[in-house]
Amino acid sequence: MSKHLLDFKDIDKKDIEKLIDITGKINPEKTNKIPSISLLKFDEPSTRTRLSFSVAAYRLGIKTFESSDISSAKVKGESLKHEIETYKAMGIESLVVRTKEDNIDEYRGFEDISVISGGFGTSSHPTQAILDATTLDKFNKLEKDLPVIYIGDVKHSRVFESGRQLFASLGKNVGVFTHESFLPDDLTNIEVLNSWDEVLEATEAIELLRVQKERIENLEDSDLNEYIKKYQLTNEILDKSGDDFIALHPMPMNVDIEISEKASLHNKFKYIEQLSFGVPSRIASYMYVMEQYD
Repeated sequence: MSKHLLDFKDIDKKDIEKLIDITGKINPEKTNKIPSISLLKFDEPSTRTRLSFSVAAYRLGIKTFESSDISSAKVKGESLKHEIETYKAMGIESLVVRTKEDNIDEYRGFEDISVISGGFGTSSHPTQAILDATTLDKFNKLEKDLPVIYIGDVKHSRVFESGRQLFASLGKNVGVFTHESFLPDDLTNIEVLNSWDEVLEATEAIELLRVQKERIENLEDSDLNEYIKKYQLTNEILDKSGDDFIALHPMPMNVDIEISEKASLHNKFKYIEQLSFGVPSRIASYMYVMEQYD
């Protein structure tokens, strides 16, 4: 059976730690080449994930091609099984998938082709979780017995779902601070906080999540205004936080919704450092599924 990176359910702690270690240390310009062919199948809009996979493949010497449901035979009724068989027959060795569907389990059993999640529905975005964890490690947050707290639309966030899996595997606690309508359905092992004061007291690291309007039905302006008033990260909150406090954001960022414009320029907001691990995390992911690291 081929190696996949779909989520963290079947990945050992040591492999997760290795992925974080490689992401933090690798020089994208000095990588061992992996002569191979990869298909990037993105059925949702994407800037950072799609381009970082393309750049990662380029650095590794992997030739990439792009496709989507619109340009594939799926619109003619082709099954996923037959679609994958076609890719394998063409010599494609890895497939990076981004889709609005939560059909990740359909991909687990495919052999002779490695599948990497570039984002499945609301359930999976492992390469983002890897780069988030690497950023926290850079700022010495993984070694501390403090939770990572997600703030925003947690209910619809695949970043949160992969993050909670990864941090649970590492033995790290996870918290959430958000409106009750944005709480995840499964609160197992999740600490729910009720105010910014509780957040600042509990942790040194938060991850902001945007309100995913495209996944929410009947989102009224009044509800959004209420959300902004209580949950938006502001300059005043960051100024009140401890000296070692940092805030992350997986992007895209909606300034003046989950974060104020001034806060987006604050020195405790580390999204630039976070972005710098985008290509390395995808390099590490390719290396993992193709078993090209020790």
